[in-house]
Amino acid sequence: MARFELTGSDEIDVRYAHEALAASKALDLSDPAAMARMLGRLEVVIEGLLAVLDAADAAAEPSVEGGEV
Repeated sequence: MARFELTGSDEIDVRYAHEALAASKALDLSDPAAMARMLGRLEVVIEGLLAVLDAADAAAEPSVEGGEV
């Protein structure tokens, strides 16, 4: 698998994902409100990481000129 360059925004998304994961490990599972907030935060983090990967996949795909495959 080829590596790709991260933009500044991508690096922030990855750092935020690391922080959210660390925070989730310290979560009080007896607090339903805290669990709901964390689920929302993790959803946002996953969406951000998927956007980074989608952009990397789009950049790695060879362009097709003339519309032919």
